Amino acid sequence: MPILGLHHVTATVDDARDDLDFCLDGLGLRLVKKTVNFDNHHVYHFYYGDERGTPGTIWTTFPYKGRGVPVGRKGAGQVTVTSFSVPNGSLDVWRKRLGARAVAVTDLAQRFGEPVIRFADLSGLTFELIASDRDARRPWVAEGFDPRMRFADSTA
Repeated sequence: MPILGLHHVTATVDDARDDLDFCLDGLGLRLVKKTVNFDNHHVYHFYYGDERGTPGTIWTTFPYKGRGVPVGRKGAGQVTVTSFSVPNGSLDVWRKRLGARAVAVTDLAQRFGEPVIRFADLSGLTFELIASDRDARRPWVAEGFDPRMRFADSTA
């Protein structure tokens, strides 16, 4: 049976506060749920997404700072970037917002005719925003964010 979508993408991060600040204030994601890692009750498990926590919009993290977990090494066969779709024409607004948070933004070559920017969080996770007018889903716009900056999806 083919995979038609995904529920969420999960990553390990360093500091919980840095992760919350980046995802909530930097990216405008909503904190859908805060729980703990079922295998390690001393580690939070943050769920971010749209206002309804719709499957396919969920990005989750485990902040492991101070838990003896070594920094990951990029290698073959692993996810190296997480991409979000944003409205066509919104990348200038995103560049300005991320730049104001001292986040370095790199313009990439268009992918399938759509513009892309790349940046990283304080844990070194790489993200891309892909501007598209082909995403017909109802977008999420965080309070205090410019409506041109809305997210529609997260994919890895």
